[in-house]
This record gives sequence, structure tokens and C-alpha cells, in this order.
Amino acid sequence: MEKINQVLEAALEESKIPYAAYAVTNSKETLLSGSVGFTDLEKTSPLNSDAVFRIASMSKALTSTAFMLMAQEKNLDLHSPAENYIDGLKNLQVADLKDGQISYSKPDSKVTLHHLLTHTSGFGYDFHHETLSHLLLDEKIVSLLDKEGKFLEAPLIEQPGKFWHYGIGVGWIGKIIENLSGQSLNDYMTEKLFKPLSMDDTSFDISTLGEERLPNLYSIGEDESLVDISELMSPPQIEDFAYGGGGVFSTPNDYAKFLRMFLSQGKIDGSEFLPSNIISKMTKNQIGNLIVPFQPSYNPIIISPNEWFPEIEKKWGYSFMINMEDIPGRRTKGSCAWSGIMNTFFWFDQEKDIGGTIMMQIAPCYHENPKQVLKRFKECVYSETDLLKSLSAT
Repeated sequence: MEKINQVLEAALEESKIPYAAYAVTNSKETLLSGSVGFTDLEKTSPLNSDAVFRIASMSKALTSTAFMLMAQEKNLDLHSPAENYIDGLKNLQVADLKDGQISYSKPDSKVTLHHLLTHTSGFGYDFHHETLSHLLLDEKIVSLLDKEGKFLEAPLIEQPGKFWHYGIGVGWIGKIIENLSGQSLNDYMTEKLFKPLSMDDTSFDISTLGEERLPNLYSIGEDESLVDISELMSPPQIEDFAYGGGGVFSTPNDYAKFLRMFLSQGKIDGSEFLPSNIISKMTKNQIGNLIVPFQPSYNPIIISPNEWFPEIEKKWGYSFMINMEDIPGRRTKGSCAWSGIMNTFFWFDQEKDIGGTIMMQIAPCYHENPKQVLKRFKECVYSETDLLKSLSAT
């Protein structure tokens, strides 16, 4: 752990990132965890080891896993129309922007559960797509910051099944979970996922974890100075809405337990939790010949015009980005990963039997500075695989 802490301290200093917390696991146990840096710019308050993080889109993998458990229990056909399970997906429209004007048409086919799980439904995000950005500026839709979840009412921006566009689909999966279970999303996922995995510091409801455990959230300015934006991103109250695509709070140690379940082929302490055939479905290419393209930024305050691993081909499973080739010195072909908009990141590499997560709380996502911290962290983890194996053996 000392070497990883040293590497991270140097990377944070060079990249002007205030802090990070991490955990590394294999299929048996958490091997390393720790935190480095300071939560205040004056460097007087070290990051607490019990800090809770806004994991944003890292929530998608959790929600999708809970849904796969439900789909197995209820024998749901993943290729059936999603409107069969919730009325809000009936009468969808496809929005098209031409010459500054928006026109609407009916989709050629129904949005399926599979589409929602794989970002091929035609839904998007306003910060990644020009049409939705235009609608947001015209106040025809609301932003992702809306705490009642009305951003889910946005139209499609592509025909279902034709393109991969990162978007709100898993948010609709969360609504379907609520509709079919008769429970709140938080209650269902706590019962079916968080408690079985002993993820005691994971919830949509920050009040149960302690809002004081949230570290400050910062934004990187054009001159790379840091601005505290914690008040702008105050946690939502979940009485009316919990966003399955981004509303979870968690810790590196808790998330490592989730990753360990995938590394162990769905087992918890040797007993089956998620059948191996579901693990296989979730971690294999589910988008066929569609590509995972570069996603432009229409809001550079929260999203940099950048991406994870532009040098390699990527596909998508059920809520995981999948490497289609090795990243030298890091993840192997077939490994799975994703991130959150506050620059949290996870991966699991089944071939190497290693997974990990690193959590920062800084915007914009994909900024080169947090990307460099992530790169140094993962290179250090993979360079120390022999040491990590020896730790596991003892």
C-alpha cells in the first residue's frame, strides 16, 4: 500500500487534484485500500478513511445488476418492449435538429429492455448531444440536476437499436424495478444487492450514511485553479425519485465487494449469488457491430471534450465498457470498466483476477488531470501484481 500511496500522492500533486481514495480486490478479498490528499485547498483536512463518494454513473452497473436479478426471478425477456413494464415509455418520439429547428417523428421500432441496458435505446444526455442541448436551452427539457427526475421525459435522439449513445436508459431501468417490485429503488437494491454483498456504506439516501462524510467537490478552471462547487451539487432527497443511472453514494471498499462478485463468477463467499450465465451476458459484447464512438461535449464545465482510452476499440455489455484489445501495462482484452461524472472509476479484469476503483470528486469528467491520476494508479496496481498475489496468499 505504501508504494501505491506514494504514486498517488505524486500524481495528485502533479495533476493538482486534491484527493483520492481507492480499493483493489481479487476474486477472494480486498487486497489494498486507502486514501490520500486533503479535502480542503489549504491542505489542513486529510481525506477521511470513511469518506462517502458521489459515484454518479458507477450507479448504472449496480442498478443493471439488480435488474438482472429481477429479470431472472420474473423470467423477463430482455428483448421485449420496455413499455410493457412502465407506461412512461409509451408514445415516445424521436427529436431531430435541423437548421436550428426541432422536428419530431415516431420511432420505427419499440425500445426494449436490452436497448435500455446497452445505451442503444436512442436516449441520450444533454451534455453529449446537440439536439438535447438545444432542447435544454429552449427549456423544453430539464437538466440532469433536476431532483424530481423529469429529465427522464426527454425524447429519443436516434432510432432504437441503430446507434450507441450514452444516456438515461438505465434511469428507466430503475423506474421499471420500482414498478415491478412495488418498492422504492433504494429499498429494492438494498434488499437484493447491497445487503447480500455487505455494502453497508452504499445507498441512494445520503442521510442514512451521513452527509458530513461527503468530501468537498471541486471544479477545474481554465487556468487549472480549483473552485469548490459542493453547494451546487447538493445531494437529492429521494422521497420522490432515486436515479438508477447516477444517484448512488458509496465507498471504494464497498464497491470493491461488488467488483469481487464479478471476479468470482457471481459468488459471495463461495456461494452462488448471480448465476454465471448472467455474469457472462453482462460482461460480453451486447451491441454487435455497433461502435462506442467519441461522445462530444456540449457542457465543458462538467464534461471535457475527451474520452477514456481513445487508443483502443471498445464495446458495451450490460452497463460495462469492454476492452476489445489489451491496454499495455494495464487491463487485458475483455476486461470491464466504467466511471462516474465526478471522476470516479472502476474496472475488473477477469483474466488477471484483479479489479479496483479510484474515487475523486472533481469536474469536469474526462479532464486530462484526473485521467493521469487514474493512469498512474492502474499502472502501479498492475506493476505490483506479484506482490498483490503474495498478499492474497497470506
